[in-house]
Amino acid sequence: MILKNTFVKALVFAALLLVSYELFAQEGIDKQMNPFHKHYADSLKAMNYDRTFPLMAKNAYKKGYDIPLPYGISAIYMYLRQDINITNTSIGFNDQEPIDLSGVLQYGEVVNTTNVFTARPNMWVLPFLNVYGIIGAGTSHVEVPVVEPVVFTTTQDFSLRSAGFGLTLAGGLGPFFITVDGNTAWAWLEALDKPVPAYNFDTRIGHTFVSTTHPDRNLGVWVGAFFQTLSSQTKGSISMSDVMSADQAQSIKDKANNKIDNDPTLKPVEKKALEQLVDEGIDKLETSTVHYELDKEIAGKWNMILGAQYQHNKHWQVRCELGTFGKRSQFMLNLNYQW
Repeated sequence: MILKNTFVKALVFAALLLVSYELFAQEGIDKQMNPFHKHYADSLKAMNYDRTFPLMAKNAYKKGYDIPLPYGISAIYMYLRQDINITNTSIGFNDQEPIDLSGVLQYGEVVNTTNVFTARPNMWVLPFLNVYGIIGAGTSHVEVPVVEPVVFTTTQDFSLRSAGFGLTLAGGLGPFFITVDGNTAWAWLEALDKPVPAYNFDTRIGHTFVSTTHPDRNLGVWVGAFFQTLSSQTKGSISMSDVMSADQAQSIKDKANNKIDNDPTLKPVEKKALEQLVDEGIDKLETSTVHYELDKEIAGKWNMILGAQYQHNKHWQVRCELGTFGKRSQFMLNLNYQW
């Protein structure tokens, strides 16, 4: 009973804390304080709200708060550039047993860039709590520079599909709005055996500038932080001919054979790996398949975000956001419709 009462008190406190200001882009509620909007605020108090969601909306309207329309759909474009650290590597060619090359292969800066288009249906369950789904598709480009024991760079382009879900808490303190958002999404890439899960968290604080002539029209700006983690293990297969051209393969073969014949410091596992690369990978370039297992991590899990949104009315909003400072950069453009 004590635990239950504590949880209820915490929920009530969170509601009182959050339900005080509108995240201009449909991410909260707004108590209009602008004297030009007194008539609008009075109309909110007199409204007979008869919809089910958001829950508690009728009482909020009677107190002069402006509630977001309950249902929505967003069309989102996002560009993401992310540095990746590869910590463990096992590689096998064709039917050969995979070899642990974690102590052999050394990588340069591994970079992944993604372009994805996403649809995000959402619903306001409470005036300060939004739940949403994620459905998307796009492309991913990866550059993997190997610097030891031979030097070469592979690039690969994949198509991807994504799906997930999340929730947003929104509200404010004084003249500032605050949001906290978390979601889980899975990406299916054509070269991987299993979907890759990603866990995202972000928080924002900003201010909304309300139009003096249109009480439901405003512009908001914010600053915040974004956090992301990815699954630590990836398994997949890819054709050698998709990784490198014949000219690149010949150059790598020459470097590998030179190292096998002339490097006295070459360890047995390194020699075996290079021989397998030459015999099973390069000499059979057109028919060879690489099977790999990678343990990876994001090079920088946190970065800063800056954004702005224009709300034309309670139905239409457009948002843009830039992520910077860190091992990740991103750009997002979002068009949202609520009803």
